[in-house]
Amino acid sequence: MSFFDSHGGGRPETYAAALAAAGGSGGCLQGMPGVSPGLLFEAARGFPALLPIPAWPAAQAPVEATLDAFHALGAAGLHLHPRGCGAGVMPHLPRIFQGAAARGLAVFFCTYAFAPAAQRLPPDPLPALVEALAEAPGLRLVLLHGGGVDLLRHAEFTRANPGVLLDLSFTLMKYAGSSIDLDMAFLARSFDQRLCLGSDFPDYTPAEVLARLDALLPDLPPGKRQNIAEKNLRRFLQRDAA
Repeated sequence: MSFFDSHGGGRPETYAAALAAAGGSGGCLQGMPGVSPGLLFEAARGFPALLPIPAWPAAQAPVEATLDAFHALGAAGLHLHPRGCGAGVMPHLPRIFQGAAARGLAVFFCTYAFAPAAQRLPPDPLPALVEALAEAPGLRLVLLHGGGVDLLRHAEFTRANPGVLLDLSFTLMKYAGSSIDLDMAFLARSFDQRLCLGSDFPDYTPAEVLARLDALLPDLPPGKRQNIAEKNLRRFLQRDAA
């Protein structure tokens, strides 16, 4: 039984079926910028195993009003995707993090920072994350995609900050066969209690992601595999963060 995190959207019934096919017991249905939070929650209705996570709508969205709206919907967290909502959101991270922590909302932050130069997206989000998290030490933060090619730097940031969880989705699939495989294998064996694994559905199915994990780490102890595929994210989202 696995608890996956779907970052790419897609129809909830399709995701629920793919999750069930992989033996999954639940997952996060993450919205993308431009998808109405209300519509996301409506789409998730009827699929109790799917936890809707609305996306930050735009760089200039009013911080307090947006957080209040997420909280009123009963969201467990929010998806912050700078490539989608605009690089202008980065200076607002301290206020967003503070407000999310105050409302018990986890933040799922997309760390894949490479985009056309015209977007002016900082290629390294860590400095901004350091400053923002320093202002919100109680925040629960998931670093989506593990920092990509900067995986180990993001792992060390995660190690130093107990409220942070490092997600391996997308990176596990995109860089198959590269030197990053060694880094992921090292982390899975030595840092399994601080990792989680998303499917990034619909780009990849939960079954494909699990198969890739098992191919990379055929001798990973079952307890470590379960931590990465299910337990860590489930515990993280079930924490009482009033």
